[in-house]
Amino acid sequence: MAYMIPIYVNLVMNGRKEIEEVPSTLRNQVKKKVEELRLEQQRIQSEETEAEQGLFFMGDDENV
Repeated sequence: MAYMIPIYVNLVMNGRKEIEEVPSTLRNQVKKKVEELRLEQQRIQSEETEAEQGLFFMGDDENV
C-alpha cells in the first residue's frame, strides 16, 4: 500500500483528511512526509518574506 502514501500526504496537506484518518499502517510515513513538507513550506515563506522586506528597504533607500 506504499503507493497510497502520496495520496494521503496530499489529502492531509490540503486539509481534506486528518492524520488520524490515515490507515494506521501508513500513518507514521504520511505524518513524517507531511511534517517535512510543512517545514519546507515555512522555510520558503520566510525566505520570500525576507526577500520582500529587502526589496522594500532597498526601495526606501532610493527615494531618500
